Amino acid sequence: MNDNARNQTIAMAAICQAALMIQEAAKGQSIDYDALKVLMEGVLQTDPNCIEDVYPDLSKLERGSALLVHQLSGQATAKDVEVTRYLAGIMSLTKKVMASQQVASQLSQFIEDVQRRLDHFELTSPSIIDNYADAYSQIISPIGQKIKVIGSPAVLKQPSVQNLVRALLLTGVRAAVLWRQYGGKRRQFIFGRNTILRNAISFNKELSLIS
Repeated sequence: MNDNARNQTIAMAAICQAALMIQEAAKGQSIDYDALKVLMEGVLQTDPNCIEDVYPDLSKLERGSALLVHQLSGQATAKDVEVTRYLAGIMSLTKKVMASQQVASQLSQFIEDVQRRLDHFELTSPSIIDNYADAYSQIISPIGQKIKVIGSPAVLKQPSVQNLVRALLLTGVRAAVLWRQYGGKRRQFIFGRNTILRNAISFNKELSLIS
């Protein structure tokens, strides 16, 4: 696997990790805040020298990488339909994000504001998660089709869960932007599916050595 393919695989693992954590949050399951932190850090890194600058602790993407392998290797009936919908929605929004200079400018201002607030708050504190949620709701969500999140109605009524889900959607869009910047294209999942799967399996093996 060459460097560019590895970068695409890592970015796709991050998208899958975000989708998986959205599913967990919506159902009231416990959240791995170390994994959340890695995804949230990625949003703030806009001029990286390498992909490890975006996701410094790759081991925290292990579950996303495993999900990527699962989604690609099984029969269609074995795929997680909810996760597939989240992935498709994130990809669709990402295309619109990358086409809008206004959105790029607004996100840059958001990142500057958050970085200033990190002098006083931890990245995964409720206050910063709320900032991420606001950015998603006000900047990204209006430009595309709404992503329907499925889960426990009682859980999804909670403002803290709503904000966590929106923050995770923002991290998913960030990862999808990165994937596209490294040359990822949706048609690869039609014509290059086996190659993506081999790369994902290879990345899984790499993670098993560092975790």
